[in-house]
Amino acid sequence: MKKAEVICALAVLIWAVLMLMESAQLYIWWGPSGPGAGFFPFWLSLGLTVSAIVILIQTVRTGSDSNPEKTRFIPEGALLSLFKVIVPIAGVILAMEFVGFYLAAALYLIVSMRWIGRHSWSLSGAISLLFPVATYLVFERWFLILLPKGYLGPYLPF
Repeated sequence: MKKAEVICALAVLIWAVLMLMESAQLYIWWGPSGPGAGFFPFWLSLGLTVSAIVILIQTVRTGSDSNPEKTRFIPEGALLSLFKVIVPIAGVILAMEFVGFYLAAALYLIVSMRWIGRHSWSLSGAISLLFPVATYLVFERWFLILLPKGYLGPYLPF
């Protein structure tokens, strides 16, 4: 497990430093009209950098476990649970280009709630319909931000 933790900490550290360098090219301070364009990305990536360094130091300083069950990165039986989360998310990412955000979100919610959460069809259906409607009202009507509609956009009622 120590090897996996070191690799993950290094990957997060590299990503955080890259984000830190990119956001530092923007204005990172608070100006008269509010935060600059790089304010939040810079400070968030700085926090992520510090966190990754702390995790890396803690992982390197601690000795390896002698208990083989603790040394497994993914415990036995957990791989199926991991795929139950990853497969629907990958499906949404692929489907969003074609069916748009609203239909992809509805499909994701109903599949996840039934498959992972084992909720009833009525609850899963209600939430998977209400969430895209609420998202549409908040983003497109209130904030005037258009979300991806995919190739089905011209055929959708909203």
